[in-house]
Amino acid sequence: MTLALDKIAKQANIKFAYPDDIINNNVHLNYTFKNKKLSVVLDQVLTGHQLAFSIVDDVIILRKQVPEDKKIINKDINISGIVVDTSGTTLPGVSVILKSDRKIGTTTDVNGRFILKVPDEAILVFTYMGFRTQEVKYTKEQKNLTVVLHEANSFLEEVTIVGYGVQKKISLVGAQSSVNVKDIKLPVSNLTNSLGGRVAGLVSVQRSGELGFNDAQIYIRGISTFSSSLSAPLTLVDGVPREISNIDPEDIESFSVLKDASATAVYGVRGANGVILITTKSGKPGKAVYNIRYNEGITRFTTLPKLADGITYMQMSNEAMTTRGGAAIYSDEVIEKTRTGEDPYLYPNVNWMDEIFNKTGKVRNVNSNISGGTENATFYVGLGYYDEVGLYKTDAIKNYDPSISLKRYNVSSNLTIKPAKNTEIKLGIQGYLNNVNLPFESVTNIFADAYSMTPVTMPLQFPDGKIADIRSGSISNPWASLTQAGYANQWRSQVMSNLRLTQQLPFITKGLSTSAMFSFDAYNYTSNRYGKLPDTYLALGRDADGNLLYDQTAIGTEFLAYTKSNVGSRTIYSEASLNYNRDFGKHSVSGLLLYNQSDKIDTYAASLENSLPYRFRGIAGRATYGYANKYFVDANFGLNGSENFLPDKRYGFFPSGGVAWVLSEEGFFEPLKDAVQLLKFRFSYGKVGNSLIDGRRFAYISTISAPGGYSFGIDMKNTYAGKEFGEYAVDVQWETSKKTNLGLDLHTLKDKLSVQVDIFKEYRSGIFLRRKSLPIYAGMINAPFANIGVIDNRGLDASVNYNNQFGKFSLALLGTFTYNKNKVVENDDPAWKYPWLERKDVLLVNALVMKL
Repeated sequence: MTLALDKIAKQANIKFAYPDDIINNNVHLNYTFKNKKLSVVLDQVLTGHQLAFSIVDDVIILRKQVPEDKKIINKDINISGIVVDTSGTTLPGVSVILKSDRKIGTTTDVNGRFILKVPDEAILVFTYMGFRTQEVKYTKEQKNLTVVLHEANSFLEEVTIVGYGVQKKISLVGAQSSVNVKDIKLPVSNLTNSLGGRVAGLVSVQRSGELGFNDAQIYIRGISTFSSSLSAPLTLVDGVPREISNIDPEDIESFSVLKDASATAVYGVRGANGVILITTKSGKPGKAVYNIRYNEGITRFTTLPKLADGITYMQMSNEAMTTRGGAAIYSDEVIEKTRTGEDPYLYPNVNWMDEIFNKTGKVRNVNSNISGGTENATFYVGLGYYDEVGLYKTDAIKNYDPSISLKRYNVSSNLTIKPAKNTEIKLGIQGYLNNVNLPFESVTNIFADAYSMTPVTMPLQFPDGKIADIRSGSISNPWASLTQAGYANQWRSQVMSNLRLTQQLPFITKGLSTSAMFSFDAYNYTSNRYGKLPDTYLALGRDADGNLLYDQTAIGTEFLAYTKSNVGSRTIYSEASLNYNRDFGKHSVSGLLLYNQSDKIDTYAASLENSLPYRFRGIAGRATYGYANKYFVDANFGLNGSENFLPDKRYGFFPSGGVAWVLSEEGFFEPLKDAVQLLKFRFSYGKVGNSLIDGRRFAYISTISAPGGYSFGIDMKNTYAGKEFGEYAVDVQWETSKKTNLGLDLHTLKDKLSVQVDIFKEYRSGIFLRRKSLPIYAGMINAPFANIGVIDNRGLDASVNYNNQFGKFSLALLGTFTYNKNKVVENDDPAWKYPWLERKDVLLVNALVMKL
């Protein structure tokens, strides 16, 4: 047969290619191909010899022919399944990709289920953050597939967000905690209100419940400066400094809190108060996944002051006066008429809290998002709507609405494109529109009047619609202030955008990459106020016909008056970095060098000084080394400054360093691994800064003011105009904080119980304040500012997490403990006359927070 094929090849000027084992040389071929096509001849020659062929250029490729009854037709089939964790809990958003063709894929829905069309005997790859990647082979005999994903060893395999990058959890040296995003998906209008107790070391204080003004003040490891307003941490969203109050929790992917110098030194003059990092959600490769979440609820006061009724108030007032030798204020006749309620307009008994507050309010929250994509392009788009009505009452007969209510609309979108194998482009656009409606009068004043007004002073209003009020005094009718004085309508809006380009540089060396980002944010606040004064009256008694006699106490206005105020800003932020991350056997090395700059402009500045950009500029660096997942060294620095400081002293250098030892990875610890899965010790020390100074901008420049003039001579008739120093120039700089941290991480009970404990100490010096020790006779109109304050802060924070599964039931317990003690070392107070008046070396803040 081989000879026959050679003759055909020679005569037809072609070549044959075939494996030796398919040719039987004992078979003879009969062939004639005169005036016939080659393919026809080959069909004729090879018929009956179970040989098939294909023609590629001038080469004939031979192969064994498969009988029809043995042929397997490989058609795509629809497969379905569900993905769960080891406890049986379904996992939404798991990426399911066909290994042989990574363009084919989907993600699990909210119930952990997926459907995908793939060839028979396909290999599927399942990936999910925090879990080990798993490959599963699927055959058509399987009707439903159940995939169990195992949690990644959270320290050996999982990565976490750090300042300007990511690191493996096992390699973390600094004090850092993460928040489970599910725990902050609460039906509240302000994200800051859901953070208290979630993270050890984070203290949240909400001083107002008024919608639109209910931001909680957040402190990380206490207050280490003299102004609580300047103790707020730096908050970054997708790496850009931004406020977090109006972020929709549904759009958050990760939430981390950086607490010590090793974690925050890269932020330099902005890192002394700690840092909060938020990353918004991005899409995952696979079929588009839709999620919708709806919440409806009611709100009510935790508590309200319990005030005495009119009868009790009058009796107690009389007792207070008579027991001190005075005369009774209220006669028995007045008390009795108030008790019977026979004339509530002359003898009122008003519960002012009930008159201005409803028992309940309502809240509604709707979120929807869609995500998906391919390996080369993923997307995430989320929409949110929040609606809350407050607890203050309204007057239905008015043609305007003074009720307290808030409506907020959120949008978040992230697009990731990979135009080339080593190139990635991320575009994020987020924004919100916040509308608050409220009474014209301050609700603080309304509540204060309701708290102070006696129940027998006046009724709400008289039967013919006249508003009651007293003739004079600091207290007004709280119901009238709430419902009859007009309303205010406020709008807040912000658009946030960031564009990041990341380029891997494997042609230089593996693990090297560069990244650049540009961000533009615009914020606007408009307050429209429509106010009026109602006519008010005082009841003097009744005439002979029983009609009320009035005295008008105030002449009001007929129409609403309009006023407006605006606040706005534009912020441009940019950064460029060079990154390196590579493993060499047991050695792990990473490095970062980054430049960044931000400019913030007050778009409604009222003065030249405030119209100048608020600018920050600096360089950050990091170097880490790890060996065998046991020993880690971390060094960071920030070299940055602010426009607020003296030009030749504008930049500061803030270094930090730390080490960590994973004792549980040592060989001698192996016998204890069943009892303790992780035991890690951490130590860090470093210097960070705080450029938030109170008092004035550009304190290194003197200011000149023009007083009314000076008068001299007899009868002070000689008057001269003059100039004087308003503020004296000072060599102002940033606050400097030296931080020490000793930490321990422990996992036990087969990773069901985890404990994190940190002991910290902070010594903050150079705190900006106005001098107090200068005597009046020094002749200074205003005492100069100086970096002279010193505060010592120390404490402990700890968190305990327990997660276990009991059959179909799961149990999760979270506990946090935070304790810190702040002491004033120097505040420039002069010596006090008596030692017990001394304010130095005394407690400033003593905070203890426990949360279960």
